[in-house]
Amino acid sequence: MAIDMSYRLGWIDRSIVERVHNILKQAKLPTAPPEMMTVELFKSAMAVDKKVADGLLRLILLKGPLGSCVFTGDYDRKALDETLLAFCKS
Repeated sequence: MAIDMSYRLGWIDRSIVERVHNILKQAKLPTAPPEMMTVELFKSAMAVDKKVADGLLRLILLKGPLGSCVFTGDYDRKALDETLLAFCKS
């Protein structure tokens, strides 16, 4: 989901998204959350995540070439909502 959001923010290009998905599939790692997860369940869990500071959810996202990441609270909230909707039931 971090890859998807990073792409939506324009921080990485499509080739990185595809490469990461291929790596995850080859390693037989999940590429989607459990079906029972909804947007609201994710938001509830994220609200109490250890990365929340002063009420702001900080995320680890990719920015630039594969292997480069940022730990940030400075992102478009719309991209987070779009990513959650793309991966979860409403």
